[in-house]
Amino acid sequence: MEYLDSKHRQIGDMSEAELKKMTAKAQATKEKKPESFKLYHAPETPKKSKEYEKKKKELLKPQTKIDVKPIKKKKFVLGGVNLTERMMFMDNISTMLKAGLALAPALNTIAKETKNKYFKDVINNLAHHVENGQVLSKGMKAYPKVFSEMITATIEVGENTGMLADSFGHLADILKAEKKLRSKVFSALMYPSIVLLALVGVSIFLAFFVFPQLVGMFDDAGVELPFILKTVQAMNAFFAANGWYVLGGAFIAIILLRMLFRLPGPKLSLHIFWLKFPFVGNLIKELTLTRFAGNLNALLAAGLSIVKSMEIVAKTVGNLKYRYTILSMGKELEKGTSLGKAMAARPKLFPSLTIQLCEVGETTGELENVLKKISTFYEERVNNVLTNLSATLEPILLVMVGLAVGFIAVSVISPMYELTNSFAN
Repeated sequence: MEYLDSKHRQIGDMSEAELKKMTAKAQATKEKKPESFKLYHAPETPKKSKEYEKKKKELLKPQTKIDVKPIKKKKFVLGGVNLTERMMFMDNISTMLKAGLALAPALNTIAKETKNKYFKDVINNLAHHVENGQVLSKGMKAYPKVFSEMITATIEVGENTGMLADSFGHLADILKAEKKLRSKVFSALMYPSIVLLALVGVSIFLAFFVFPQLVGMFDDAGVELPFILKTVQAMNAFFAANGWYVLGGAFIAIILLRMLFRLPGPKLSLHIFWLKFPFVGNLIKELTLTRFAGNLNALLAAGLSIVKSMEIVAKTVGNLKYRYTILSMGKELEKGTSLGKAMAARPKLFPSLTIQLCEVGETTGELENVLKKISTFYEERVNNVLTNLSATLEPILLVMVGLAVGFIAVSVISPMYELTNSFAN
């Protein structure tokens, strides 16, 4: 059983004074359930003495069984740690280590400057972990939602090779590239999303607030409703009678679809469908190849084997078809197949240019540089596609807005014109 204090530290990480305080508190309730839990005592020596250092392992030696309830780690954290915060963390640690600062002081310095309370606690715990003689990568593995397997594996290699600063630098570069890519996609989709939401908002406002007023005017005048107002009136009547059922059904359908597409089989089928979808499929392929080549290059540069790198890279790829394919390729590489040949067996997922470049890189021993060039090449292609997409969507959206404005004008003016004519007649 693991025992934690309010700062989420294990018993073995506490100071002698803290352990004594916890022991005294626990002894007060010993008579209630004496066999419930075990408490571990620190040796009776000063913390900084040589004797204490020799007896560190005795911190985990059971002495007595007393009633002390462990504090559980929080499973849900609001907000979490975003990509920018992780990127800055990696970049700052790399800079400090290269400047000659030790790891624990560097972590403490970054923790003081971190505004995210949860991330601050995580970094403080990592600093405490390192100060107690533990390796950083082991501490990071306790926070899988903050530090992915790719991050912990890269840090572990850096610790073993003495190139920890470079490992943090590689990770910072990966996260910077990821942030840049996400920003491009977000920017390309922002403008059309705002326009479409505005059109939907205006349509709802007209249907439920403006047109009912016009219907009332026609009813008061005893004039037959025009087609547009009849249609809107029928829609309003339907939603008034069945609105909650429609909303409830839509909500349940969305939940069921989300649950369905979280299952491996349906999710894989959906991802294969998107790969075959016009335009979207090519964009997904190029985005995936950008991540695949960039992350594989970074892991190889950090010193990981290509088999282990393929296993980790597969988990960073969003599309399940590519993920399972990369895992399968990793098993082939373990048996001695080259990366180029493994790619060549899957021409629908890996373009011929990528295959040829990887084969050349393996032959010349420059695979890392080749992967970096492939990543840069596809990143530029994605940037161009997204830039062209924005340029193409702008006139299309302008036409849509023009048609919508024209429809709204006709929808409002036409009934008013008919109502005026009825009064004249």
